[in-house]
Amino acid sequence: MKALLFGKLSHVVATTALALAPLTVLAAGTDPTIKLTVINSSETDVPTYILGHVLQKAGFEVKFVSADYTAGLTGLQQGDLHTFMCWDTTWDACQEAVATGDVINAGSSGIKVHEGWWYPTYLEALCPGLPDYNALLQEGCMKALATAETEPKAQFVAAPADWITYVDETIDAFGLQVQPITSGSSGALIATLKGAYDRKDPIMGWGYSPHWFFDKAEGNYVQFPDYEPACFTDPAWGPLPDKTHDCKTPSGFLWKLMNRDISIEAPAAARIFYLFNLDAKTVADGMEKIDVNGESYDKMAEDWVNANETVWRGWLK
Repeated sequence: MKALLFGKLSHVVATTALALAPLTVLAAGTDPTIKLTVINSSETDVPTYILGHVLQKAGFEVKFVSADYTAGLTGLQQGDLHTFMCWDTTWDACQEAVATGDVINAGSSGIKVHEGWWYPTYLEALCPGLPDYNALLQEGCMKALATAETEPKAQFVAAPADWITYVDETIDAFGLQVQPITSGSSGALIATLKGAYDRKDPIMGWGYSPHWFFDKAEGNYVQFPDYEPACFTDPAWGPLPDKTHDCKTPSGFLWKLMNRDISIEAPAAARIFYLFNLDAKTVADGMEKIDVNGESYDKMAEDWVNANETVWRGWLK
């Protein structure tokens, strides 16, 4: 899903030290500071902050380190970062990091993720046949979604430019008369889609879950052919014999990646990371607190830790 850009890492020191003393101190006095990657996007940073606060409860010093997505993977390999949350949509990039031998796949976080071409349910009246992708081949549907900026093509509210979404490849593969309009940020993406949804305007754009808006709004995802790895590499695969990417975006889980050296230097922290497990609803609820209610990540995570001791205590055993 996320960034292609190689950016500089910048340290964001945890702004709030937990007021309570750790209940189960696993960290030794010589353990290094655990550096957790945050990418400044709440769907990934919510579980990272919860993990950080649990590590603090176990006595570890934690820093949240800001990086774009690809720089985060590079920092993980180099040991500048210690943990990373990988979206299934970027599995190839994450597998490349693991293949270096410097990064460990610590397993699924338990957080199911889904991404794709989202639209509000009321659009089906203007685009008969949705959610099947063939509805997007109809002139009337494209006209309904066209704007002054995109006509005669339909507007597609695209994700920020540094996200991996394969929208351009999908448009090319199916020959869709669609013009993607890049959003300046995840917040701008949601504001545009939610504004149109609230007004009942025709709209289509990049959607993903977990997310408080997409999980609650009445909408659906365009159904392209099911994803298989060959879809992205073999033109002979799928309904279009001369095109790749003639399928939907891969979905699955948020995966946990860890620097190999830190797993040796701080084995108790590594064990917590291995056992760390959340669900999509927890993430969506946390995102809503951040994005809608204006809470800080630290407050959101501290509140979750205080309310879910029976959950995270099992990760400290």
